Formats: sequence, structure tokens, C-alpha cells
Amino acid sequence: MTLTIRRFAFASLAAMAVAACGGGDTVEAENESVESVNKKIAAADLKPNPGRWESTMTFDKIEMPGMPAEMQEMMKSQMGKATTTSSCLTQEQVDANDGEMFKPGDTPGCTYNKFSMGNGTIEADMTCSEGGTAQNMKMAGSYSEDAYDMTINADGKVEGQPMSMQMSIKSKRVGDCTGNEES
Repeated sequence: MTLTIRRFAFASLAAMAVAACGGGDTVEAENESVESVNKKIAAADLKPNPGRWESTMTFDKIEMPGMPAEMQEMMKSQMGKATTTSSCLTQEQVDANDGEMFKPGDTPGCTYNKFSMGNGTIEADMTCSEGGTAQNMKMAGSYSEDAYDMTINADGKVEGQPMSMQMSIKSKRVGDCTGNEES
């Protein structure tokens, strides 16, 4: 999996985990590691409500001019198509509040240029670098203890070619866990 897609997937999962939080505290960070921001979120006691969460992701834009035509067509066919998944967030996971629920994967080489979360809004600007390749991701949206709405933009290069993606994620708590969730 390329750096770009791997980092984009990380950003999406991070947005889902972080944005689902509630609470009145504010977290602000500049030029800090993902781990440092995760610790600040855990210390602020921003928590989502446990239960079954359903999330819908939609790719709004994918531009990779250097990509072979057949791959461009395949990606274009995914534009605007919504994919819904479900997950179960247990009370134990919420109570643990150790910051790990805000770190959904390996994040070496990533730094938050700026991060702001509080009063129902979240904004983040993150840069990830690996092997001489860098990607910038921006996330913005709103959240509560039971729902969030997020837009994620990613720009960078894949194998020396420019890449730009935009995706939206909407999620809400829909009740108690059923045992049939994907994760």
C-alpha cells in the first residue's frame, strides 16, 4: 500500500475516533506529534458515548494525473458512492481513556502542524513524511458525544506523481451494540 493511501486511511480512522468525542474541554496543539495530541485529548476527558456507531464515507474527489487511465476510471467510478460500516464502542473502551482509542494505527513520520478541538468543532492540519515523500492532510468538522460530520482533504505525491483526495465521513451512535458490527 502506498504512503498516500496508507496515510489517507489513517487520517480517516483518526478523524472517526477523535471526532466522536464529547465534552466541554478544548485541545489545542501546534507542531506536535500524533502521540502528544492523543495524550492531550485523553487528559481533556473528551469521550464519545458507547454503543453501535454507523459511519458513512464518501469519496468526493480523487485526482492522480499520472495514474494509468484504467486506474483513473476505476477511481472515478467510486466518486460519490457512500460506504456505510458499523462498529461497537464498549463502555470499557470509553472508560480506559488511555489515548490509544485516538491512535488507530502506526503513525511514524506524522506531525500535527495545527490541531484544535473543542466546543463541537475540530480542525486539524497534519503532515506525514516517509522515504522522502510527504503528504498533507486537513480535517474539519463538527462533533458531539453521539455524532460527527467530517471532511478530509489530502494532497501530496505518490511515486513522484501529484495526488489530491477529498472524502467526507458522517457517523452517529444508533443504539446499543448488537454483536454484528464489522469492528
